[in-house]
Amino acid sequence: MRHWAFGAIIAFSLMSGRAMAGEETSCAAQYAMEDHLLLEWAALGGDPHAQMAISQCAFPAKADETKMTPAERSYAIRWTTIALCEAEPSGSHDRRDARLRKLKENASISFRRFGGLSKDEKLNWREKDFMEYRKEQTALLAERHQRLLAAMSKQDLGEARGDLSDQLSRMGPTGLLKLAELSSCAAFGASKEFEAAAWSAASEVWRGAEVAGVYAAPDSEDYDLPKIAMEKAKKLSGPERRIAAIEKERLLRTDPKRIAELEHKVGEFEGRLATERLANFTLPVRRADAGLADASEGQEPALTTALQFALESLGYVQFINGPDNDYGPTTQGAVQRMKTAEGARPTTILTNEETRAAICKAAANDDPVSLYHVAIMYQNGWGFPKNAAKAAAAIARSETAMISSLGGGDLPLWKQAAYNAYAGKIRAAAQDLKKPENGADAALCE
Repeated sequence: MRHWAFGAIIAFSLMSGRAMAGEETSCAAQYAMEDHLLLEWAALGGDPHAQMAISQCAFPAKADETKMTPAERSYAIRWTTIALCEAEPSGSHDRRDARLRKLKENASISFRRFGGLSKDEKLNWREKDFMEYRKEQTALLAERHQRLLAAMSKQDLGEARGDLSDQLSRMGPTGLLKLAELSSCAAFGASKEFEAAAWSAASEVWRGAEVAGVYAAPDSEDYDLPKIAMEKAKKLSGPERRIAAIEKERLLRTDPKRIAELEHKVGEFEGRLATERLANFTLPVRRADAGLADASEGQEPALTTALQFALESLGYVQFINGPDNDYGPTTQGAVQRMKTAEGARPTTILTNEETRAAICKAAANDDPVSLYHVAIMYQNGWGFPKNAAKAAAAIARSETAMISSLGGGDLPLWKQAAYNAYAGKIRAAAQDLKKPENGADAALCE
């Protein structure tokens, strides 16, 4: 709560100095970012000093609204609207202010509101001065707000109010409740459909499991959210209720449960897409960053097989019967171990770029099969731009590495059989790629 007090001190001291002297300037010209944020937090929390200070610097008295940027106009609409709505005299505001004063008496609350004073309540001189000053400034603010509205197109105004709605809805239950209160304020300019949607959205999130056991039941009709939402909805016609339902869904799209469900669906989709991409080497993608995913139909080898040889060479998996071109649990587990070792998020899927990088890393370690794959990548332009010199260099290294591996012995039976099969492919490719004009010393995977 001390932040609110600090914000109020800053705001009141500045209003008593620069602002009251008619020297209002933009927020950026008055405050460092830290102070500016403190004022925003205080203003959203209900501090009247901070609300007035932010609304004044968001749209200074001498500002030329026609020369403001769209972002400046949106910011000005946001804070002049909030300040005007908060200063609006109403029974609901008076009851809220009385509750805050009661809280201050019973706890260490360091800011207060002044509406709804009882007969015996007294204001000190600072509070009286501020009340008089605020009354004057609210009238001026209302004039500036209207001037700002007149300078904005309906589209710009709609976007500005949409930005404010989006910001508050993303704050969760408290933000949605604040938005519902603002939607009932004339200065906000909400349609009756949007007002009903905002109250209905607030009612829904506040009866959710995420708040159960944390907040007590309300003891005021002002916070009987289902009742208020129902009353707002009753005033709508059938078509208007359908519009309100669409608006409500839009406001609730940032609900944590819905976001979690969407993230789960996206994860499943990414997994299926990665499996399909890795299982099929014939996808017609012709980009330099596409990995091995664009071989022409019927071409060998398959991308998953190429990846499996690379993962085995790098030590992330041990095969009993060798690579099988199946992007199943064994291969996914190896991918997860590789990503963990590299300090990345330990997912079981790879992008084409990551697949290409794994094959290149194995090739750099002189894995003959991975070197062969790199050679045909450069030969055909799969994942790299076509480069005959690099294709020749890769196939030359592949030949040397394969001869060394087969002559060294101690190979598992599956690998001995696989290497013998690949040796024929490497010799055939070498006849096409190792030409005098191609050279054989180009750097690979760069």
